[in-house]
Order: sequence, then structure tokens, then C-alpha cells
Amino acid sequence: MKPRKPMINTHSWAVLLVAAGQSKRLKSLVPKPFLHLDSGRTMLDLCLTAFKKVAGLGYVIIVTRKDYLGRAGQALTKAGLAGVVTLGGDQREDSVWQGLQTVPPGINYVLIHDAARPFVSTVVIKKVLTETAKSGAAIPVVPVKDTLKVVVGDKVVKTLDRSTLRAVQTPQGFEVGLLKKAFKKLGKKASFMTDDAAIVEAAGIRVKIVDGDVINFKVTTPDDLKQAKDLLLKKKG
Repeated sequence: MKPRKPMINTHSWAVLLVAAGQSKRLKSLVPKPFLHLDSGRTMLDLCLTAFKKVAGLGYVIIVTRKDYLGRAGQALTKAGLAGVVTLGGDQREDSVWQGLQTVPPGINYVLIHDAARPFVSTVVIKKVLTETAKSGAAIPVVPVKDTLKVVVGDKVVKTLDRSTLRAVQTPQGFEVGLLKKAFKKLGKKASFMTDDAAIVEAAGIRVKIVDGDVINFKVTTPDDLKQAKDLLLKKKG
């Protein structure tokens, strides 16, 4: 899809929406971001609406599967945002790398967001963006409520100190050049990382944290999907 020319200034930032997953745990033939949560809006639609509300958004990159390039483009047009839709890779971080190649010159920061997190708030987006501008890399986190144990086979090996643990969310924010350098430094190893911050950390760069939001959950299972639909219905009511 041919990109629309973005309006860029020195404070512009981009969002890269990852929408290329296979939805195996959800047991859906349709990728999660393209599932409707009500009669008119998909998870991708809700994400685009949230990011559009934050000042300075100069470009949107949607990375998705081949069969959904057209639908992603339609969602982008419907939202009235400048951007591009591009094909994802075999692994999540391969998709992120593909998307990074389309960030236009003049964009200083990129926020990478799982499009299966439809309830991201403008508050969280602004926190990540502000800290990214200060530090170069920032992620939203929430406290871990459950006790976590290391298990080998059927035996507990260790109980972890919950006070030092955090659950990580998206969007994760990075200075564009910094993230590209981290990817290049790791090479093929980057494909096996579970999130973008892990790539930056492995490259020796410190990542700062900001407060996330429990409502910013990722739709992964059928129960998550039901919760998301119920929550959206409650918001409308």
C-alpha cells in the first residue's frame, strides 16, 4: 500500500501497531486485531482512535498478515491518519523490524503497540511518550499480584520476590535510531526476544518504566475476548 505523505515536525512521533499474530490461543481464524468488539469497531479501530487523540502523531505503521493488508488500510483511512500498512515477518520482532524500515525521516520517536490491547489510554500513551523523549526508551508496567514460583518438572525450585517484579505492557517507546541500532547489534537473536524492550536491554541500553494500567490488557484467550466485549458495552452504557 502506497503511504500517504505525513505532516512532520521536530516533535513528531510514530506508532507501530503489531497486528500480524495468528490468534492460536484464541482459536480464531481472524487475527485478533480485526475481531469486532461491538457492531462497528475492531480492536485495531479502538487502538487507532486512542493514539489519534495524542498530539504530535505524525505517522502510523500497521504490520499485519498478507490477507489483511487491505483491511488494515481501510481502518487507517477510516481513522483519517497518515501512514502505511506493511507485511509482517515470521516472529513478532521480525514484524517490528519490518515496520521500523518504513518510519519516515523527521520522526524522532516510535511507540510500538500490540493491536490486541484495545483499551490503551491516552494517559498511558502520554506517559510513555514523555519518558521516551527524556530517556530514549520507556515501557509501561503494572505490579504483579500473584505469587510467582520457579518450577522444574513437578517441583517448586524457588519463590520469586514479587516486590521486584512487574508485568510489562505496550506501547513501548523508543528513540528511532536507538532501536534500529539495537536490532542491528543483536542480529538474528532479536527474532527470539519476547518484547521490544528486551532487544534494547540486550544491547546494553537502560529502559525506564512508567505506570501502566490494568485495563490495558492483551486479548489472548476466549475469556479475554468476552471481558473486552463486556467492558466496551459497559463503557457505552
